[in-house]
Amino acid sequence: MISVVACTNREWFLKNIISNFQKQTIRNKELLIILHSLKIDVLKVREVLEKTTLDYSLLHFSEEMTLGECLNKGGQLAKYDFIAKMDDDDYYGANYLSEAFDALTQTNAMMVGKASFYIYFKQQQELRLFNPNRENLWIKKNSSNQCSCLLSGATLSFKKELFNTVTFPSINQGEDTVFQKSCLENGIKILSLSKNDYAYFRYSFPHHHTSDATDHLLKSHSLFVSKTDSFENIVSKT
Repeated sequence: MISVVACTNREWFLKNIISNFQKQTIRNKELLIILHSLKIDVLKVREVLEKTTLDYSLLHFSEEMTLGECLNKGGQLAKYDFIAKMDDDDYYGANYLSEAFDALTQTNAMMVGKASFYIYFKQQQELRLFNPNRENLWIKKNSSNQCSCLLSGATLSFKKELFNTVTFPSINQGEDTVFQKSCLENGIKILSLSKNDYAYFRYSFPHHHTSDATDHLLKSHSLFVSKTDSFENIVSKT
């Protein structure tokens, strides 16, 4: 059914990648883990994976390869016709893949994801909703040829055949944005799904996030939902 590509240069997030993948309700799925650093001990990672029953593949690339190139390689090696991208440090609810797969097979969308999504500020234990009212709509350019909104890069799922037309650019930051804009320029239909079953984790550690978005900017474009140390039931509520 669907292949999940997860790229990481932080082996301490391996447990989170596995947990997000294992909890998915969709039955036929494979996990392609890309270790994007030669500093990672690939043998130790493999030992952890071999203790599971996952259908997985493990790829190991140096830092000289860009993130975009890593994602392209993972997509090319995927055995299923549908590909989902998962970030290593976020939360994905049990029905995340099922929603994406259903949309890709029941609509004429080539790519789906979430333009409205939850953000969990870990240090403040604060859950917010980013880009409210951007659920269940088509992503389009406006009259000025600009995108009114785009999907969160951590939530992209698409048909593998899309790679025949567009691939990720060979860059390390903003590859998801460029990828989506290239898709729109090529007439590829992109659909924003519900806000459910995904939360972007916002950590307080310096230099943790590759995005240049600040906490202030994210909060200014989001609504307060809850002050909580247990957000999962809210995020995964249908």
